[in-house]
Amino acid sequence: MQLVILAAGHGRRFGGLKQLAPVGPNGEAIMDYTARAAHSCHFDGLVVIVREDVRKEISAHIDTFWPTSMPVEFVCQGPLPGTAQAVFAAEKKIRGPFAVANADDLYGTEALRAIREHFGGVASSNGTKASKASQPRDERHILIGYELSNTVLTTEPVTRGLCDVGSSGELERIVEHTVQLRADGSFDARPLHDGESADGSVGPLRLTGHECVSMNLWGFHRRVLDELEREIAAFDEESSGNRELILPDVIRSLVSSDKDSVKVVRTASRCIGITHRKDIAIVREELVVGAKACAPLRGHNGN
Repeated sequence: MQLVILAAGHGRRFGGLKQLAPVGPNGEAIMDYTARAAHSCHFDGLVVIVREDVRKEISAHIDTFWPTSMPVEFVCQGPLPGTAQAVFAAEKKIRGPFAVANADDLYGTEALRAIREHFGGVASSNGTKASKASQPRDERHILIGYELSNTVLTTEPVTRGLCDVGSSGELERIVEHTVQLRADGSFDARPLHDGESADGSVGPLRLTGHECVSMNLWGFHRRVLDELEREIAAFDEESSGNRELILPDVIRSLVSSDKDSVKVVRTASRCIGITHRKDIAIVREELVVGAKACAPLRGHNGN
């Protein structure tokens, strides 16, 4: 099983290459911690989606910080933007079930472990690798769902996918919203696209912070690539009113048409990331407080 890391973003709100923003004590970026977590959960390899103009810089960073025993492959995203295109760009590198994660969100080991368990062959509690034959196979895709309040660092606006989860624990709907923390601890949320509010209302939603949201941490069976290919071929920027095709929109279409199903595994863990420059200091502090930065990573070049 491979992990696809989306590192081709432009960081327009951040104003730079936030994929490599140093948050660890030795200059580690968030995606370095994700790589180490994937390694500890016995993922079989990493596929990093980059832009051609930043490939050399990201590759040099990975050589320094990522585990030497973890196979790493690079894929350059084409000219079309969007996370759907980014994931599909890895199609020729994907050999089985795979996970997808953002480069600039810190998910933690337990979230990646939940995905690995879903597809079998996860590390046991004593650190050894369990037999795949002993693991039940679940044919559903999987999404890790976080509580909204556990994913927001400041009062600056961020994008979150609000999830409707059915009684069976499967995803019924996901709608991307711009979310902003209020002084009283509640949140204002506006859909990214007009008329797509999670409850069908017009105007901002008031949220408590307990709502289930997606942070773009998915686990997929390989068949999802066929659906991505169809959606990308049919996507028209002008008629859709959207500048780019994003992965949550493809999955929403998939589940609403009953073509496929996605199991939602909720976690009480924090998921912190970098959207704005002021987020860097907060992430650094949380890494120290959470003792996640206690050991430096060893890179491909031995540093």
